[in-house]
Amino acid sequence: MSILKSLNKIGFSKLTLLDDALKKIQAHITPAALDEVETSKALNRVLATGIISELDIPPFDRSAMDGYAVKAEDTFGASPSNPKVIKKIGTVEIGEETDLVLKSGEAIRISTGAVIPQGADSVIKIEDTDIDGEIVSIYTSIVPGKNVSKKGEDIPLGTDILRAGITIKASHIALLSSLGIKHIKVKKKPKVSVFAVGDELVEVGSPLPINKIYNSNSPMVSSLVETYGGSVVRELNIKDNKDEIRNNLIKSSIDSQIIIFTGGTSVGTKDFLPETIHENGKVLVHGIAMRPGSPVLIGLKDQSLVFCLPGTPVAAYICFLLIVGTTIKKMLGCLTTDPRVEIIATISKDVPVSRMGYKHYLRVRLEKRENQLLALPVKLKGSGIISSLTQSDGIVEISENREGLKKGEKVSVYLHP
Repeated sequence: MSILKSLNKIGFSKLTLLDDALKKIQAHITPAALDEVETSKALNRVLATGIISELDIPPFDRSAMDGYAVKAEDTFGASPSNPKVIKKIGTVEIGEETDLVLKSGEAIRISTGAVIPQGADSVIKIEDTDIDGEIVSIYTSIVPGKNVSKKGEDIPLGTDILRAGITIKASHIALLSSLGIKHIKVKKKPKVSVFAVGDELVEVGSPLPINKIYNSNSPMVSSLVETYGGSVVRELNIKDNKDEIRNNLIKSSIDSQIIIFTGGTSVGTKDFLPETIHENGKVLVHGIAMRPGSPVLIGLKDQSLVFCLPGTPVAAYICFLLIVGTTIKKMLGCLTTDPRVEIIATISKDVPVSRMGYKHYLRVRLEKRENQLLALPVKLKGSGIISSLTQSDGIVEISENREGLKKGEKVSVYLHP
């Protein structure tokens, strides 16, 4: 029996549970190294170290309104029919310093964000006043501290503001910038090589001969790599040729932490990947109890993790989300390894599975009917039907010990990333 036939027989005679496969990967994950970037350019990077505030935000007591800085006691008893009258002694604008000191019976015109002058303890809104020359009439009473943002009210000095492992968003950049932090330490993006294997594949933009198809897998997988925080260093179509597969495997293992192949991983006569990985590295898992996606192979080439995903686009997509994407997130030390949003919905009809013992992944569309959020099945089978992804909002997992889903059952829908 040839090595290829032997591998295929072993690989598919006993499928590995998905959770067990993920545990095997975990033992070979090397944490990403540190990098330093400008805060303003850190969008979607993963924070490597926690951040502690070295400032109070705001750094001084400031006005939350346009109005007059006053002593609150000077407003007590004021009403539209019984206004209190005080004297304006000056103005302070945002960004200005002031040496004005407020005394009882006085007011200082103040702008939103401006520093509260010494002696003032509150701000009355401009809408609750009138002014005639330097005389200010006040038509409502306020309490001390009204319309004043206290020093450190947003972020006190010494606060743990961001944890290592978060993915930086625009709001985080605003927060870090408000603290004067120009550079932060992030995790380096894992380098990834992406290959689509198949004699039938044609590059997008080229003429399409009979019996050929355009390559959709590698553009999709490369986009997912970037979405999950990796960096694609090469993206190629390669033929069903063992030497070509081996050469690209060896070359990529030099500069890539992850190597991804799509196609050529099952038991066909041109499926050379299992044999090539076995001869040049190590096969960790071949065949996972999941549908779609059971032919997936996970291996090692030196220090590089190798993922051989099915050639059918939907299977490749789902395998990436559940296996490769989570691996990238773990390399980056992310607090959340599955970034997909979970929505609880009601399944709209019975969904039987073809075989127990496998995790099944159902594509669904969400629709609100009569104040109920429904999950409408798009596809359970059909791993080559790309439109089932674009026509769906997310995926429902059916566990391996279930015969299916029952109409009216609550399910978790994981939205497409």
